[in-house]
Amino acid sequence: MKQEIYLLPRADFSWFCLGISGTAFLLKLGIKVPGFHSTLILLSLLLLVLYTFLPPLLTLLTRNIDRRVYLSLLASILFLLFANVHSGPRQKIIHPLFRSYLETQLKKSPLTKFESRIVMGFVTGSTKEIPGSFKDIAKESGILHLFAASGLHLGIFIGSLQFLGNLCFRKKKWISLILSLGVGFFYLSALDFPVSFLRAYLFVFLSLSASLFYRKIGPADLLAISTACIAFFLFYDFLSIGFLLSFGAVFGIFFLKPSFDQILLPKSKSIFKENLHLTLACSLCTLPILVYYFRSFSFGGIWINFILVPMAGILLPTLYLSFFLQSLVPEFFVDLLSSWIWVPASFELSIFLKLFQELGNLGRGYKTWATTPVEIFFVSILITIGFTLYPKLRFLKHPLIKTPLYLLPTFFLIVSYFFPASNFPTLQTKLRKGNLSILHGEHLYIFGTCYSKGLTEPTPGLPPPKFISFESESCLRGILSSMNKYKITDVYWHGTEKSLEWISKFQLPIKPKETEILGAGMNPLFSIIRFDGNPKEVGRFLKQTKQADKSRTNPKWKGVLLLDFPPWKKKEAKEWIQYQKLLGISTAWKMILVEETFEIPLRDHLQYTNLL
Repeated sequence: MKQEIYLLPRADFSWFCLGISGTAFLLKLGIKVPGFHSTLILLSLLLLVLYTFLPPLLTLLTRNIDRRVYLSLLASILFLLFANVHSGPRQKIIHPLFRSYLETQLKKSPLTKFESRIVMGFVTGSTKEIPGSFKDIAKESGILHLFAASGLHLGIFIGSLQFLGNLCFRKKKWISLILSLGVGFFYLSALDFPVSFLRAYLFVFLSLSASLFYRKIGPADLLAISTACIAFFLFYDFLSIGFLLSFGAVFGIFFLKPSFDQILLPKSKSIFKENLHLTLACSLCTLPILVYYFRSFSFGGIWINFILVPMAGILLPTLYLSFFLQSLVPEFFVDLLSSWIWVPASFELSIFLKLFQELGNLGRGYKTWATTPVEIFFVSILITIGFTLYPKLRFLKHPLIKTPLYLLPTFFLIVSYFFPASNFPTLQTKLRKGNLSILHGEHLYIFGTCYSKGLTEPTPGLPPPKFISFESESCLRGILSSMNKYKITDVYWHGTEKSLEWISKFQLPIKPKETEILGAGMNPLFSIIRFDGNPKEVGRFLKQTKQADKSRTNPKWKGVLLLDFPPWKKKEAKEWIQYQKLLGISTAWKMILVEETFEIPLRDHLQYTNLL
């Protein structure tokens, strides 16, 4: 008889952890509100006191629920008092010894440089290890999670250790269990505790530890305990994108997949059905997160994952075994035996890469939207809730409802793929540290430096620009990459005389514009110029604004000066507005401080119908 899946935790300790998770969720929502943390502490204490000293309320509940609610409130107070909720972002770095070990073994292997980088991405679960072009295709194919430290990696790693351990310790399997958990923890620490990997390790640790005492732990209990551990010890990673994607996929496996199994051929145990339902459940539960944060989704990734994830499940153990065997070989035998050791891994890797290339070219189904498609977001959540509650709702099990219900996810995904994108904005700004970009129609203007990553990449949901204008040589690398990737031919460099001297020495497909300041010739009806407060550029800046005044031909022309001063110069930027006439800047120019919402006054001032 199939064990029933409970939607709520069953153990008392799980309810204690649920109190931590719920409080962490509320705190995350109001972390920026002054005094919110103290308010939660007082509220939790008040509820605990009321719950403890008001007998009439206690008699309305059973003793079991009494204890669990009491534990949840107590956990909430302990979390608010002792958890480090003010921790900042932490850059996760692979342990140098582990990285050095992998790099040394790969140098001894017969793999090519490209294959070595792919293997490093697989084993370390880091997308930084794989080539950029390969990463872009993997993202659009929906398989980038294979190169991110996740439950797949840890499950395969510990599963392989368990298999070998059970062969060596047939009568004492607890030794195999402890060894696999210990080595798995070292693997986790070597990767510097990525949140999805930590979640997977907590799942494995709790499940295997429970099996030592001949107990089973339910899915809801696993989710509650692991969520509470991350919230208490790594509060910054709690509800991060990696956290949501990891727990979203696991939620689909725990609660949606059993519903799919009950609807279609409930007695069948075929690998095809299991893999299909697993992929569909994970895709449905991660779709709202990807749509909300990235405004994109790989619909072709559903069937690509259906084929490549099982292949990765075969490839990863072979890679682990190859590393282990090669490290046992004496140094003087490495050259002789290494090529033989890596034969299975090299063969499987070549098949994986070939399949990936063919499937990626055949149909990635990568869809982006200019703005978040709210309809898709909410409908996907409603479908997820519906299939989660399927075992509890009897009317959904009627034969006339079951078949259309099973086809609902497929129909929803097809409609989502053809869901129309909103009209592209004719004017779009992007503000980052040290730079600012303005997309006007098909022309991208990049002001300042390009040290921030992805500045030259088009916004998801928008087509790539046909023209690019920039002013800093730090943008060259990204712009040349975009020119090659999107076939852009019209690129203009508005640099100084010194910065443009050496451009003639190289055959770059870039047109220099030394005399015209960036943004001055943006449109016959307006010019937008940025100034960062650099005192060395004041003379040049004032001179070129006057040149822009003289060169205007349309009487309706308007000029905008975007004052993008560093934070410590905000007062100085306001003084520029106050003393505009004294600085010799005509009233035809409107000065706007570059802030988070500066695009609104920019649009209002221009009053250009095509921009609204």
